[in-house]
Amino acid sequence: MYVSITRLKLKSIWLLPKFAKQSGRVAKQAQDSPGYIKVKLSNRWFRYFYTLTLWRSRADMQQFVIHGDHKVAMQEWSKFATEVKALGYETEAAPKWKEVRKRIATEGKTTR
Repeated sequence: MYVSITRLKLKSIWLLPKFAKQSGRVAKQAQDSPGYIKVKLSNRWFRYFYTLTLWRSRADMQQFVIHGDHKVAMQEWSKFATEVKALGYETEAAPKWKEVRKRIATEGKTTR
């Protein structure tokens, strides 16, 4: 299974409603995509927002990110965030949130 993790640092709490709406559309797209296993969303202090998606393969995840609402979100992330981190890896079991937060903080690739 392929794990994809992202962490977004929201610019302002006032952007939360628009960001939440866009995140919901992206989560729905993931659920409707080939190879999708599971999506989980989490936040810390309404400032850091995390996504954890599980896929049958890296190729399935890569097809998801370049289409639809996710593609739009990637093009517009700078409207909502000061920083985005991403990390993907193969695994046998879904990680727990504690591991997700630690790994994205230490191993995630940063986009500014």
